[in-house]
Amino acid sequence: MMTEHVLFFYMLGVGLLAFIFHKMGEKSKDVPPTEYRKLASLIERRLYNALVLNGCCVQTQVTCGPYRIELVIGRLAIECDEKAYHSSPQQKAHNRRKDAYLRKQGYKVMRISGSSIVNRMPQVLKRVKTRLN
Repeated sequence: MMTEHVLFFYMLGVGLLAFIFHKMGEKSKDVPPTEYRKLASLIERRLYNALVLNGCCVQTQVTCGPYRIELVIGRLAIECDEKAYHSSPQQKAHNRRKDAYLRKQGYKVMRISGSSIVNRMPQVLKRVKTRLN
């Protein structure tokens, strides 16, 4: 009887140690992937996460000529427009030049407002899916 108890606790200890060493060898799930780390704003991160959770393969901060595209899925360039940074006449003109350049390079361009990303994510994801098809 005593041997059974010793064997039981020995096996329990071995199992516990195996579990601990296995967990130590795993990469932390809290460390975001490289693409995520490149993102500059909260709304970009929010949209990136939603797209990835919906099965999209998303690249971030992709260089195209003199511009950087915030999010890219295939040939779809997605720009996240925060009101504070995209509402001045100069910024709107810059965005038009950038969009025209990206289209000439073969991209479809989508601009999504920060408020849409925050308040209407299901509709945003539906729009992205439609543009991808």
